[in-house]
Amino acid sequence: MAPRLLLDTHIALWWFAGNPRLDVKIRDEIGHSECWLSTVSVWEVAIKYRLGKLSVAPAVFLDAANAAGMRLLSIIPDHVVATVELPALHADPFDRLLVAQAWQQHLVLLTADTALTAHGPNVRCVQ
Repeated sequence: MAPRLLLDTHIALWWFAGNPRLDVKIRDEIGHSECWLSTVSVWEVAIKYRLGKLSVAPAVFLDAANAAGMRLLSIIPDHVVATVELPALHADPFDRLLVAQAWQQHLVLLTADTALTAHGPNVRCVQ
């Protein structure tokens, strides 16, 4: 059975762009897995685009996710509530919500942030 992966924002951006930061093994795994993209990531891209920190428009990011056949994960109140149960290992609210969503939805969060792996086995760093 293929893994169920939740891609964090950086991983999704790198995947869509074919960025070599994702090695062949990880690209292959993403390509053969059930992949999810959170509304959290779309929101993060929108904020960073608006601030001029990212050149990818949120509509383009969302279109790429849809074209890749990714499943979109909405934010529900249970995800927000679950962030309270996470240890204070990381302050970024986007990352905390992604970790909570992965935990609540039984997904493996693929991230480039090594600090997030301290949240347990459903968080995996690709670097």
